[in-house]
Amino acid sequence: MQRHFTGRKARKWVLSNLFHQFANMAELTPIIRGIRKQTDVIRNVPYRLDGGKANLLDVYRPRNRTGILPVMIYIHGGGFTLCSKETHRGIALLFARFGFLVLNINYRLAPRYPFPAALEDVCHAYKWAVEHVESYGGDKNRLSLAGESAGANLVMGLTIAASYQRPEPFARLVWETNIKPVSVQIIAGLLQVSNPERYSRVRRARLKKMNDISYDIVRDVATAYLGKKYKQHETENALSDPLVIMETAGQPDYPLPPIFAAVGTADILYDDTKRLEKSLCSKTDLAETHYYPNEPHVFHFMSWRKNTLGFWKDCSRFLNQYALKV
Repeated sequence: MQRHFTGRKARKWVLSNLFHQFANMAELTPIIRGIRKQTDVIRNVPYRLDGGKANLLDVYRPRNRTGILPVMIYIHGGGFTLCSKETHRGIALLFARFGFLVLNINYRLAPRYPFPAALEDVCHAYKWAVEHVESYGGDKNRLSLAGESAGANLVMGLTIAASYQRPEPFARLVWETNIKPVSVQIIAGLLQVSNPERYSRVRRARLKKMNDISYDIVRDVATAYLGKKYKQHETENALSDPLVIMETAGQPDYPLPPIFAAVGTADILYDDTKRLEKSLCSKTDLAETHYYPNEPHVFHFMSWRKNTLGFWKDCSRFLNQYALKV
């Protein structure tokens, strides 16, 4: 039977198929196929006993590494509404190749589960990691975070929860572990979900070649994640906009970890990373920001892109400096 899509449903269908195609293409590349053969994967480990499929994670361990390994919690993107640990397994494998024990996690998706469900889940995953990674051969004291797009938003939320004493119960789960991340990677971050109209202004001012679908997508994300309160930053939804917190909060209660932020200059989210760079200047000397000319959103997936290899080299250097050294 023929299916008809319009507006938001059509965009979601297209994006979902696109992410699955990227995942399948990555699985076919020689480098990912080679890494798979050298990586043990324990699938579908529950990190919340009262959760379902959305609260499972996969553990990746490189076979060529011995002893206790540094740990990477990897959080997938997809606008809080799409994707899973399965669509992003290729990225998890790349981090395993660097030498991490990787926790590739699922979380509940909007609009069925709006904010704060996703952030609440990743806070529980953080707590689970601290309590359980040693039994998988991981070092809880060398815990890193990475995510792209919506996943970068959640990673930034975890970073704030580890560095500031927040009132939210789920944020306290992170703070009370007394374990702080040793490195953070913010890749093509959607760092403020509210006020998507700002992306329309950015597109008109800077990205004239960007068509209307980019703005439509970020508006879809905002309405799915925040509901009727998507138009402006709200105190009760503060951690959905970690960038606003970074811009307005004072010095952290605990020093921020080293932060690596990266984005393509043709990404509609480019200005979020620029704002993050500015906000970090007064808070830490251990942050670095990388801009890749003419690259689109989440280009790090795209092995055929000019700057993708450069991104991964930058990523590897940063991780070797802060996360992988003993």
